[in-house]
Amino acid sequence: MFTYQNLAVKLIVTWVIVLTNLCWVFPAGATTEQLQINSDHGYRVTTAFSYDEADSSGAIAEQGKGGTNKVNSLTVSFYDPAGVMVASYDNIVDGMVQGNYFEFHYDPINHKVLGEIDLGGESEGEIYLKGNINQELSLIKIESSGEESTLDSGNWSITSN
Repeated sequence: MFTYQNLAVKLIVTWVIVLTNLCWVFPAGATTEQLQINSDHGYRVTTAFSYDEADSSGAIAEQGKGGTNKVNSLTVSFYDPAGVMVASYDNIVDGMVQGNYFEFHYDPINHKVLGEIDLGGESEGEIYLKGNINQELSLIKIESSGEESTLDSGNWSITSN
């Protein structure tokens, strides 16, 4: 015998099953981090990157071209000492590193950059930041001749936003 009560119970049970399955298909969302890296001479580098919260149990280590291990996107922007943005690059888009030279290590638990980094451009007229976060970083411009010139090097400070 058909009753509205039986129909309501079946609908509620079906919705509970669907919602439970969706929780497994769509885990917790992505986490977005923002960092600011400042030189003693006034240059500033900002980066925003996202990674899956469910996959952030250990340190993030990304290097080289191709698919990433954890990071979904990473954008880096460079500012001169006057505060004018001089370049911006999407180093990672949809989990794919966009260039040949890229390196980024991050501890999501302590919100700290670790070890070696290589962020930014890699072609003529572009700039990039490279080095060891605990020793020395260099901001480098690739000249039209293909030669590299150092705009700034030394110790840089990092803050999380």
